[in-house]
Amino acid sequence: MTISSLEVEDFRNLKGVRITPNPRLNLVIGPNGSGKTSLLEAIHCLGRGKSFRTHKTNRLISKGKPSFTLVARVQQKGRSFTIGMQRKHGESIIRLAGSTISRSSELTQALPIALLEPGLHRLIEEGPEHRRKFLDWGVFHVEPGFHSIWADYRRVLAQRNAALRTRGTKATIVNWDRELVQAAIELDRVRRQYLDSLIAHVPGFSDLFPIMAGVEIQYHQGWKEGEDYANYLQAHFDSDQERGFTQFGPHRADLRIRIRGVDAREYLSRGQQKVFVTSLVLAQCAQMLEKDTSVVLLVDDLPSELDEEKRLVLLDCLGNTGAQVFISGTDSRLFPLAQLQGNGADHSVFHVEQGRVCAVS
Repeated sequence: MTISSLEVEDFRNLKGVRITPNPRLNLVIGPNGSGKTSLLEAIHCLGRGKSFRTHKTNRLISKGKPSFTLVARVQQKGRSFTIGMQRKHGESIIRLAGSTISRSSELTQALPIALLEPGLHRLIEEGPEHRRKFLDWGVFHVEPGFHSIWADYRRVLAQRNAALRTRGTKATIVNWDRELVQAAIELDRVRRQYLDSLIAHVPGFSDLFPIMAGVEIQYHQGWKEGEDYANYLQAHFDSDQERGFTQFGPHRADLRIRIRGVDAREYLSRGQQKVFVTSLVLAQCAQMLEKDTSVVLLVDDLPSELDEEKRLVLLDCLGNTGAQVFISGTDSRLFPLAQLQGNGADHSVFHVEQGRVCAVS
């Protein structure tokens, strides 16, 4: 999976961008505020339909411009196709291989994007929603039926919640329970199966972060462990109806991460949390490569958390994932390129200045 060409017009401060990325490693260098993160953000939009910095897509349009346009040529398993996105105020048009699409899942499938950015610590520090998204992104790419299972569960959950809010009869809600339980069991199964496979890849990154060798990751299903979900729903029916929503289920699932028996939030510093999550994301990429799927990996200013030795280890790990990598930094001296060249690593360097991007020979 690689982006062979990229065009960006009127996206934040970027204008007239036309680049041919390297299929392996791309270094995006420039001072703070130059637009280097915006370039990674544009690629993220093409793969996920949204920014990793804001939910307000209109803010991505350059000041005074009516719209932004993003176009990428993608090479995937011997075939080539184009992804395009145009955003006008209040409306997005997304085209994939010549057809207009409306579902972001189609983009995610066509251009898998993994992200390492300064907010990585949120996966450890903040609520379970971040950890569910991390888990489900991985399951989506290795389990072909996952999106259908997940969509079925969300659909029935919405119907049950609507019946609870409007004080529907218990008989009506029990009818929804049958479908909900069936979808929940399948969703729980594929998540657990995926996590078991992911955990097997985690020790391979102990060179980057030695504590990874002793990590424990447990999946909590969203209701009491060992309890039958159908019975659990019935036992909490009155409480659910009083609150107007379903309190328990896979939509409340979580990952409990411990280091040597201690909660990772308590054991790790902020910087250590970022490096730790980096290792988890790299494990996901390695797992996907095992399934014959590679990703485009965006790394935004991560080297600021690492010394030179760890940066070299990280670059080696990135190369081993099989991903096409875009990594930003304020100075090319942050990257031990001479050592990379000695290992035969291929790379390109792009310099960003005041929204202009040019290749550096």
